[in-house]
Amino acid sequence: MEVSTAIANRRSVRKYKPEQISKEDMSKILEAARLSPSARNDQARKLIVITDEKIKLEMVAACKNQSFVKECGAVLIAVHNPEKRWSAEDCVIMLDHITLQAEELGMGTCWIGAFEEDKVKEVAKIPADMRVAMCMTIGYPDESPAARPRKDLDEIVCWEKYQ
Repeated sequence: MEVSTAIANRRSVRKYKPEQISKEDMSKILEAARLSPSARNDQARKLIVITDEKIKLEMVAACKNQSFVKECGAVLIAVHNPEKRWSAEDCVIMLDHITLQAEELGMGTCWIGAFEEDKVKEVAKIPADMRVAMCMTIGYPDESPAARPRKDLDEIVCWEKYQ
């Protein structure tokens, strides 16, 4: 699959088939995460992969009761070291790589920005000095969401200066 096709086809998936992610697919997902760039190559990030049904259920509450969180193949938690400049942004880049790799593999993802960090840290046993950048669901989609409208380029792109 071309990267441009993955970008064009990617949708936020909130309904998943009740299947585990294959080891082969998960290996490819994790390799995409590992290969993602980071500022100064610090790689000051961790990716927590939650597949246990009980822990996924706990993550529903930590993610403000978004019930689809328990239905996915895995919940991903991107964790960064706030002492390392740009590490939160590095987590976002890592998750974007995962999103595109998942699309190529016929999987779906959904970024979860609505979460209670303290609860996520408690569920996933994340040390107090680390921060949660973002959570994401991933799995085999059981829906095909329609494309949502996007602004025209001339509404979001400025040449040479802000306009």
